[in-house]
Amino acid sequence: MTLAHRRERPGTEVDVDLLVFIERYATDLLKWDLISFFAQNPNLVDTADNVARCIGRNPRVVRSELGNLVMLGVLEWDRLNGNHMYHLTQQPDLRKLALRFARHLNSS
Repeated sequence: MTLAHRRERPGTEVDVDLLVFIERYATDLLKWDLISFFAQNPNLVDTADNVARCIGRNPRVVRSELGNLVMLGVLEWDRLNGNHMYHLTQQPDLRKLALRFARHLNSS
């Protein structure tokens, strides 16, 4: 469920920046899960196969989506011992929004 589909309680404000982040980057359930996973583990640096195992998804599909999230700038990757190692972006504004996304999910 996206924030756009959730009814707000009277007197609460909609976090427009967070809503835009979700609509731009968490466009399907797998991206939602991946962004949430990395934002809940902001210092994690790991392979696609390990990430797939942690979130219970197909490694081939996860590799593809991780690549998409790297192109979007939400994630970054480095090469270590021949492996692509993925981690949450260091770009401050995008990182803050990803962390806010995870906090929102944990508080719901």
